[in-house]
Amino acid sequence: METYDLFKKYSILIAEDDPIALNSLVNILKRYFKNVITATNGYEAYDNALSQKVDIILTDMRMPYQDGADFIEQLREFDLNVPVIFMSAHTDSKTLLRVIPLNITDYLVKPIQIEKVLSLCHVLLKKKAALSEEQHTAKHLYQLNNGVHVDLTHKVVSHEGTMLLLTKKEFELLSLLIKNRHSVLSKTQIEYLLWSGEVISESSVKTLVKKLRSKIGEDAIETVKNLGYKISLLS
Repeated sequence: METYDLFKKYSILIAEDDPIALNSLVNILKRYFKNVITATNGYEAYDNALSQKVDIILTDMRMPYQDGADFIEQLREFDLNVPVIFMSAHTDSKTLLRVIPLNITDYLVKPIQIEKVLSLCHVLLKKKAALSEEQHTAKHLYQLNNGVHVDLTHKVVSHEGTMLLLTKKEFELLSLLIKNRHSVLSKTQIEYLLWSGEVISESSVKTLVKKLRSKIGEDAIETVKNLGYKISLLS
């Protein structure tokens, strides 16, 4: 029999306007999940999804004020890729066509089989846990060709055990060059990515590069004639 111990670390949001159906789902899912957050309409569900940590959303389709499809569409505008399971008594093509573009996990037809919900949640949370572990163990440590070490995760730059103090903008430039280490970044690209349309002087990029070089080493950043700048990392 499947065990759901994994659920204890996660939260689920249930959006359902039928109080009997909602209470039934809550009574079962609260045995498994760390938190069970509820909403009875799309507006309330949207507010809860933005204000609280939600790992999975289980939402009804037809609800007052704002339905499930509008709720999820609004949520996706914020690039929130939380997994969504829809519940509905409606299987007409018009309804299905509304939810297909919303990157949903599944569309369950009422009455809901709770084992199906648990099984879907188990698959989703296993993937989430695996991705989290992968991100946790991923290395964001780099070494420049002159021995300077850069930890992008903790924003630490050091050389022979001594920390190098960079300004926020200097670190942003260093991070940008490292993330684009296989490319040459032009002055225009750097201006756009670091200043996002702000009005800056013509020499801003050149001055910033000069300041960064003075701290991490002149040879750490290569000037590619007529093209731009490239970081020099140890392979």
